[in-house]
Amino acid sequence: MAQVVGAGPAAAEAASSAARPDAPSAEGAGNKFQHAISSWRSVDLTTLTANLDNTASEIVTYQRDSTVQRKELAQKTKDFRKLDDASKLTEIKGLLKGSPDPVWPPAAAFSIHPSVNSAFLQAYTSISEAPDPYPLLEASVDSMLLSEETLPRLSEENKHLQENVSKLTSQLEDVESKLQSERTARKEIEDNLDKRVKEVESSWNAVMEEKKDNWAAKEKSLEEKVENQERLLNEMRASYEVNQRLGKAGEDQENHHAKASSAELEMLHSDIERTSTRLAEVEARNEQLRLELAQAKSSISTQPEKSLEDDPGYMRMRSENSSLIRKLDASRLEKESMKRSFDSQQRMMEREALHLKEEKETLKAKVQKWNDYEDIKQELEVLKSIEFSTGDDDEVRERIESSTDKGDSLEKLLLSRNKKLGDELTVLRVSHQDLQSRLEDLQEELSRTNAELEKSQNLNQKLEEDLEHMQAEGANAFPSGASVAGTYVTRAQTRKGRISPTSSIISGLDPRSTAGEREPMGGGSGILPMVTAQRDRFKKKNAQLEQELSETHRTVQQLRQEVAALQKDNLNLYEKTRYVSTYNRGGVTATSSSAYSSNPNPSTVSIGGTGNPGMAMDRYRQAYESNISPFAAFRGRESARAYRRSKDM
Repeated sequence: MAQVVGAGPAAAEAASSAARPDAPSAEGAGNKFQHAISSWRSVDLTTLTANLDNTASEIVTYQRDSTVQRKELAQKTKDFRKLDDASKLTEIKGLLKGSPDPVWPPAAAFSIHPSVNSAFLQAYTSISEAPDPYPLLEASVDSMLLSEETLPRLSEENKHLQENVSKLTSQLEDVESKLQSERTARKEIEDNLDKRVKEVESSWNAVMEEKKDNWAAKEKSLEEKVENQERLLNEMRASYEVNQRLGKAGEDQENHHAKASSAELEMLHSDIERTSTRLAEVEARNEQLRLELAQAKSSISTQPEKSLEDDPGYMRMRSENSSLIRKLDASRLEKESMKRSFDSQQRMMEREALHLKEEKETLKAKVQKWNDYEDIKQELEVLKSIEFSTGDDDEVRERIESSTDKGDSLEKLLLSRNKKLGDELTVLRVSHQDLQSRLEDLQEELSRTNAELEKSQNLNQKLEEDLEHMQAEGANAFPSGASVAGTYVTRAQTRKGRISPTSSIISGLDPRSTAGEREPMGGGSGILPMVTAQRDRFKKKNAQLEQELSETHRTVQQLRQEVAALQKDNLNLYEKTRYVSTYNRGGVTATSSSAYSSNPNPSTVSIGGTGNPGMAMDRYRQAYESNISPFAAFRGRESARAYRRSKDM
């Protein structure tokens, strides 16, 4: 039992030292890691765990035995309590010997041992399940030392790798730049190659065209020669047949023709020989070219295919050739599409040209139909002269009749008519201004009369209100049986306030006089006659004002009618001036041309030199255009357009 108790504190101390490896004092604070390693080395957790296993088994056995003994002691104690006193004295010694712990008092032993045992078992459980930290610490120390050794090397390697990465990055950038430059160069080469291909194609096309032209010329010349020879042969045959028919009579002539035919035959033979020699040379040249082509094909076929496939230049040229072929196909397709578009445009232009040609033919036909334009124009001038001469201007008619030139008489007629209309318009403007000033004066007078009437009405209303107020005050101050005069006198004596001027005028009182100085008036001089007289005066004045107002209204109505008539006359004059200003013909004199150039807009023609014609013309133009119906305006525009078209043609 003492061994178990002694082993318990030792195990607890070992467990506490193992659980707190950094518990040593501040002396080992400089290197706690090394101190922890030395502490765990001295602890030797493996041996300690084996010892603690034995101790733990002994403690468990002791606890089990002590539990059995306690149960037996408890049973004996129960039996002991049941005995009498004599038996207790004899059984007490055996009961004391059977106690599990002979230490006295038993309560102290039973209170110390369970706590120590439980603490030991808890520490043992924690330590037995935990691994030995000493190998781990040694391994960590070794790894730390190794890391301290390898860290500079790794840092150097890292630096070296970073340098390699930067170098490779720069090389990659250089390679990319070179690749980009090579791409640009390749693109330029492709562009140049395209240009060269196009140039070669154009040159070969030119050569082929030239050869075709030469061959065509040669063929044409040979055909002509053949035709000439055939014609000559036919002639010779015909002459030979004729000579045979004529016989000996034409022997000399036949000899002559024979000599000529022999010379021609010699020439023909020489041409045939030259042609045959040239044909032989051409055939020999073709055979030589065919031989060279066969040799080239054989040399290409004899070369090993592997070497061509392995040759980078061949592969590059092959890829470039394929790309050029694709580009050539694309350009060919584009050329075909452009050709189709050009063909469609050409067909469209041909259709448009045909349409324009047809339109031109129709216009020519219309022009042929309009050959009588000069006659119609002359008739129109005569009609205009007749229309302008239908007025009351006898002098103009005399000038028209006396004049021989219709163009000059019409121009003079227009100028005189324009001048007359301008004079009339000036007179009407002056009369219109006079009427407007008179109308303004009448309106001012009417406004003054209305103001006076309103003022009189206000005074009348105020007077009636004062009378009503006075009568109400009199009725409230005296009995109903008092007379009007007595009411007035008593009210006048009893009033102590301020009297209004209207009341003082009606009653005849002086507001400055005192109440003691006023005397009562008789019954015949009351307020009723004064009110009646004032009412009569107001009625008379109202009748007079109403009469003046009615006269003013009649005058205003008359002036309005005159203004409306003047506006109508002005509108008619404006219509006439528009008609005069729109007249223009191609063969006018210099005066009319200058007048038209100075005022090309007929809708803003200014007639007369007085006043402000711009605003009046705008007003008249608006009124004139508002009165014109849409159909008449459309008819006028169509007539003007037809006239301009006929004039242009």
